[in-house]
Amino acid sequence: MAPCTFTVLLLLLDMLIFPEHGHGLRRQKRDWVIPPINCPENERGPFPKKLVQIKSTKNKEMKVFYSITGQGADTIPVGVFIIERETGWLEVTKPLDREQKDKYLLYSHAVSANGQPVEDPMEIIITVTDQNDNQPVFTQTVYHGSVLEGAEPGTSVLRVLATDADDAVSSNNGVVSYSILSQVPEQPQPGMFTIDSSSGLVSVAKLGLVAEVVPEYTLEIQAADLGGVGLQATTTARITVQADSMSEVGNGTLTTHVLNTATGLPAAGLVVRLAQLQEPGTQWTELAQRSSSSSPTQHRSSMSHC
Repeated sequence: MAPCTFTVLLLLLDMLIFPEHGHGLRRQKRDWVIPPINCPENERGPFPKKLVQIKSTKNKEMKVFYSITGQGADTIPVGVFIIERETGWLEVTKPLDREQKDKYLLYSHAVSANGQPVEDPMEIIITVTDQNDNQPVFTQTVYHGSVLEGAEPGTSVLRVLATDADDAVSSNNGVVSYSILSQVPEQPQPGMFTIDSSSGLVSVAKLGLVAEVVPEYTLEIQAADLGGVGLQATTTARITVQADSMSEVGNGTLTTHVLNTATGLPAAGLVVRLAQLQEPGTQWTELAQRSSSSSPTQHRSSMSHC
């Protein structure tokens, strides 16, 4: 990992200021400027480690002493950063964790020997840069989905989701990619399902889903960060293949005995209907019908879909 210690050359920038009454514009040099500071998380010791040196040009005229205030200095978390009073070296005292805190706002101060400020306080922002130290985490240990048999390729089945605490904005450390590791059973062939590597959407990949042959599939799904080549996690997806309700009835014969209860003879002019209730609260679906005759023989009705 890149070391956190580095030396920054402080820049003296020209700036325009408003003139005093009766004078034209004049240029004045700003006394101190410090660039943004980046520090990697999880640094190894020894500590403290130097980050950057802060200096005031007033040190050419007098002895200048430095101090810092703000987050990580004198407010929670206290003592993460310190500054060498005489040299102005800003130092970090412990490893940083970006997932706990990704940025610190400090103020540096410069005073003379008698404690009088020689500069206005200067804002310092320390950004904690990310390392890939967190693996993806699935939101569920098992995902469930269902699909009709005979479903066309491209039919959506279910979606999985894994989160990663690492940075997914300025790096690929938190960018998760999905893949299917295995399918059980591998019937009628492997690769019956596919997954979108970015969204985690599982869909049908091939024709051949038959509930009677394979009523349920189990998929092992992987999520890997760094766009698919980093830290990994796995989950299980169980997919139920639902039989087509119309295909379950099929074509066949139904033997009926329709009798007149008064005479005991076969009844004539009646209509026999076969219907199915798909689910509670829905209407009956008529599947087949047949008219009875006065023949004394049994009535064999050829069933077909309505």
